[in-house]
Amino acid sequence: MEAFLRSNKAVWLMILADVLAVLGWFIVKLNGGTELHFPLFGLSGLMLWNVLFFWSRARLNAKS
Repeated sequence: MEAFLRSNKAVWLMILADVLAVLGWFIVKLNGGTELHFPLFGLSGLMLWNVLFFWSRARLNAKS
């Protein structure tokens, strides 16, 4: 798992997940949905996950 988190593939998958999540959020909004219909994250929560991901990745890279 550590080797995967250190790889560039993990960064690209995180970026892809962000794009798909934001796209899904906009699709729900355009169809008249509210936050109750798509409660998995808010856009601020998505940013928090990115910060945690890159912080943990930086700590792993600093160990080696």
